[in-house]
Amino acid sequence: MTRRRVVQPEHLRRRFRYATRPNPELRSRGREIAVLAETLGRPLKPHQAYIADVGTELNPPGSHFLFRYQRVIIAEPRQVGKTTLLRPVVLDRCLMRPRSSVFMTAQNGKYASARWADLIDDLDGTAFARFAEIKRGKGSEVLTWPNGSKVAPFPPTRDGLHGEYPDLVVTDEGWAFSAEGWLNLQRAVRPAQQTRRARQQWVMSAAGAADSEAWDELVEIGRASVDDPTSDTAYFEHSMDPDADPYDPAAWDFHPGLDGLITLDDLANEAKPENNTHADFLRGFMNISTKVRDHTVIDLGLFATLAAPLAPPPPSERVYAFDVAIDRTAASVWSAWTGEDGHTELRVVESREGDTWLPDFLTDLAHTHGVTVHAYAGGPAAVHVDALTRDGVPVEVLAGAERATAWEAFKGAVSTKALRHDGSPALRAGFQSAVERTDDDGARLSRRRSLGPIDAPLAAVTARWYADRATPTIQVF
Repeated sequence: MTRRRVVQPEHLRRRFRYATRPNPELRSRGREIAVLAETLGRPLKPHQAYIADVGTELNPPGSHFLFRYQRVIIAEPRQVGKTTLLRPVVLDRCLMRPRSSVFMTAQNGKYASARWADLIDDLDGTAFARFAEIKRGKGSEVLTWPNGSKVAPFPPTRDGLHGEYPDLVVTDEGWAFSAEGWLNLQRAVRPAQQTRRARQQWVMSAAGAADSEAWDELVEIGRASVDDPTSDTAYFEHSMDPDADPYDPAAWDFHPGLDGLITLDDLANEAKPENNTHADFLRGFMNISTKVRDHTVIDLGLFATLAAPLAPPPPSERVYAFDVAIDRTAASVWSAWTGEDGHTELRVVESREGDTWLPDFLTDLAHTHGVTVHAYAGGPAAVHVDALTRDGVPVEVLAGAERATAWEAFKGAVSTKALRHDGSPALRAGFQSAVERTDDDGARLSRRRSLGPIDAPLAAVTARWYADRATPTIQVF
C-alpha cells in the first residue's frame, strides 16, 4: 500500500498546542474531504485539513472498527471555521457509505436544530444542493441523500436517539454541558452506536466556563491521549500561551482563524470591554478556561469576618493606591491606615466602571489633600502612572520583588486577623476571581490569569503595603 503524504503538526504556520500526530501507515479520508471542501467553494485552511486528515484515519482492512479514532475532540477558539470543516466531513460520511446516518446536537434541542440549519443553509447554491431532500418541520428536520444517508439534529437527552443508529454524532458547544447533561447525552449516544462499525463522535468547543465540568474533563482526556498511542481519542487544540497578555496582539498569533478567516483588527474589536467581558474574551477567543479553582487565593470566609465599621483619619493621614482592570472595564482607588491597635484598616475610596475618570480623580485627590498616589506596577495602570507623573502628581509604584512581598504580607495579615476592611463587595468579588502566579520573586496576583477584574485587590494590597511601612507625609505643591 502506498504511504499517504502527511503533514506533521510542527509544519503548520500556527501550531497546535496539543495535537494527535498522523500515522503515515494508515489510510485516511482527509484527501476526499479536502476535495469536497474545494468543490463546495471553501477550501480547507491548514488547521482544518490537518484535523480532517488525522481525525478520519482508517484502520487496516479487516479491523473491527473502520476508523482509527472513535472520538475526535476539537478544542478551538471562536472564528476558526467549524462549519467550513464540518460540512465536507459530514458530506463525505454520507457519500462514502450508503445509508450512513449523521446526527448533530448542542447544549439543547433548540441549538441542535440551529446548528443543523446552519449546515443545511451552507449547502444552498452548491453542486450538491439539487440532490438533497430537506425537511425543515420542527421536530422532524432531516436531510436525505439519494443513497439513503441522512443528516438530522437531536436533543441531548437520554432518549434523544431512541430508535436511531448513528454512524457519526457531532456535538457542538461542549463547554455548555454540565456533568449530568453530558452523562445523559452519552447514555443516548453510546447504546445507539454500539453496533455501528463506522462509529465516531466528534465533539467541539471553545474553553470552558465555571460550570463546564464535562468539557474540562474531555480536555484533560484529550491532552493525555496525544501521548498515548493506544488511545481511541484524537485531540486538537489551539490556545493562547497561558503566560501571555491576552490584550497584547502579539499573543494572538496562535489563532488559526488568522489564516484568512479573521484579522487582528477583528480580534482587537472582540477584546473591547463593550463587546466581551475579560472572562468571555479569554474563553471564547483565546481558548483559555475560566473554570473556578478548588481554592481561592485567600480564605474568603475568614476575610468576611474581618469586615467592620471603620473610622478613618483625615485624608492627609491615609495612604492611597489605585489599579485598573486588565480589560479597562473598571478601576479602583483604596485608602489604608494603621489603627490604634496596630492593625491595618482598608476602605474603598472610589470604584467605578471604566478608567477615563481616574486621572482627574487622582489629581484632585493629590492636590486637595497633599498626598502621594501609589500604584501596582504594570497593566493599564502604567498609562495613568505616566500621565500623573508628567502632570506633577507624586506617584510611587509597587514593582519588582516588592509585589510578591506585599502579597505575602497581605495574606499573612488576613490569616492572623491583623487587618480590617469595610466589607466592599468589589474586593470580595476580586478575590474570588484572583489567580496567583509564581516566578523567581515568589507568588503574586496575576491580572492575566485571573478569571475577572482584580483592580480592587491589587489596589488594596498596594495601599496596605505602603500604610504598613510608613506614615504618609504631607506634600506641598
